Amino acid sequence: MKKIMIYGLSLLTLGLSSCNGFLTEEPVTELDTETVLSTYESLNKAMLGTYSALNDGTWYGAGFVLSCELRSGNAKNPTNTDFTSGRYINEYSWVYLDSNTSGLWNYAYFLIAQANNIINNVDGKELPDVTTQDLNNIKGEAMFLRALSYFDLLRTYAQPYTYAPQSPGVSITLVVDKDARPSRNTVAECFDQVVKDLLEAESLMDDEYTRYDAADPYSVVSKPAIWGLLSRVYLYMGEWQKCADYATKVIDSGLFSIFTESQLPNVWGKDASDGGEVIFEVYGSDKNYYNEYWEDISWMTNPDGYADVASTADLRDLYEAGDVRLKLFKSHKEAPDHFWTTKYTAKDASSRPSYANIVVLRLSEMYLNRAEALAHGATIAGATADGDLLAITSNRGASPVTATLENILLERRKELAFEGHLIYDMARTGTSLHRVDYQGAADAKDIEFPSYRWALPIPKSEMDANPNMVQNDGY
Repeated sequence: MKKIMIYGLSLLTLGLSSCNGFLTEEPVTELDTETVLSTYESLNKAMLGTYSALNDGTWYGAGFVLSCELRSGNAKNPTNTDFTSGRYINEYSWVYLDSNTSGLWNYAYFLIAQANNIINNVDGKELPDVTTQDLNNIKGEAMFLRALSYFDLLRTYAQPYTYAPQSPGVSITLVVDKDARPSRNTVAECFDQVVKDLLEAESLMDDEYTRYDAADPYSVVSKPAIWGLLSRVYLYMGEWQKCADYATKVIDSGLFSIFTESQLPNVWGKDASDGGEVIFEVYGSDKNYYNEYWEDISWMTNPDGYADVASTADLRDLYEAGDVRLKLFKSHKEAPDHFWTTKYTAKDASSRPSYANIVVLRLSEMYLNRAEALAHGATIAGATADGDLLAITSNRGASPVTATLENILLERRKELAFEGHLIYDMARTGTSLHRVDYQGAADAKDIEFPSYRWALPIPKSEMDANPNMVQNDGY
């Protein structure tokens, strides 16, 4: 069984990779990090191993994405009992207690501790036959992953920046200290740290840096991945010009192209190829110690698997008849009225259980980020919000739409469905939830914004371990 690492634990954990590029055995503990990370080879292996936790079932491996879709009205538990194992019922009905909440807290802080070890061991280090740029590239990777971890923690356990920037966020910790019992920083302080990390990562990493020892070059950090995440973070902060500027950096890089109408149904789950949309993705592998196997996202959304998370008519009814995105849902002969997403199609369809890559950042999001920023007053020479939406709809078999804020957010929902966006888009824009195709607990059919329920409770394990931790209101 996997070891659950809560922040208050005293064990110091380092992720070391195997030859396939991702963690395949339980991490070692209680090591002298200065000794362990004393060579470039050990730093490099530790950095590569740090990516592994992203594939955990509480994070991109399943729960973080599926909870978003279930809570937002894009997804539902199947009503046909032949296609449900009883998983993800609480997420669908917004039933959360401190003893029954997202487990992301544990794994995100585990990754943060790994990143902190690397960042603090790279600083000031001089190694034979290793350039400063080599070390800076590793540090930039670690800073990106630390920023992503904090950003996802904030989206899960805190109210949105645009609503309550001075409300409790999460605990910022930049060193590994087994005796620390940190209190919560404000949402604004946490977002400032995320931006600081990403800007430093941008300044450190070489423009052409590509990790040589990764199984998939898009599953590791690059300069465009840093730009893409900065665009998203600034979007959540309402920093419209900065959001547009960084989206434009990705778009203008020429490294990515929007999936065409013919490509879109066939690109999911597999390793990204040159010339596609994927900027950064989580690598799915059964050799990863954190892979969820039978509870992997590909199995949870597969009607031949556990099938606990299907799409709603509320989502599917948004698409025109000729929109190719409708082809991203499949039914089953035993449940012709249910449709599951195909965005987590298994790399090997014969594998039981199956596993797939999970897209985190892609080019279409950059166009949508920029369109929203432009609609809020940002300016980019030669770019318009209408043009950015057209770049997407023209490749989807969909009619052009005028770039009002309502239409931009609707296009985000259609394009980024089942990629873990909608519930957080609703929160940052102050949009209440109203569901029609819904069969869960009556008090969760409609969730008004604002409400304490938009921030999930801090896990009881953390509350018990840390006397300085304050629980979110309402729990």
